[in-house]
Amino acid sequence: MPIAQPGKELHALCHEHHVDMGPSQIALMIEGELSVAPAYACPRPDCFVHYATSHGYFLATKYGQIERDSTPRVTCPRDGQPMYLARTNPEVSSFRLWRCPQCDATRTNSDDLEGGIRQ
Repeated sequence: MPIAQPGKELHALCHEHHVDMGPSQIALMIEGELSVAPAYACPRPDCFVHYATSHGYFLATKYGQIERDSTPRVTCPRDGQPMYLARTNPEVSSFRLWRCPQCDATRTNSDDLEGGIRQ
């Protein structure tokens, strides 16, 4: 299954600051080999939040350490892809709209409670 690349112009938001993340690249060690993968990064200099269509949200420190335990893990019920935060609502602070980079389906935090999904 093809994976969406940053060239697709996703509008992923940083889950911490709710600002648009920009295209970036991240060095990953996979099975002992170093590879560079496309990703998105929060533009704030003190923020380590990244998003990759293949891995979802993760924290990447300037020392190359990657952590996923403290990041949201929202997956698309249709294809299992990690979804990205596409929109928030300042008037309803708990609102989150998540979008799938592969099939473009969306879900909200209220869908999680109701079991729904949209396209």
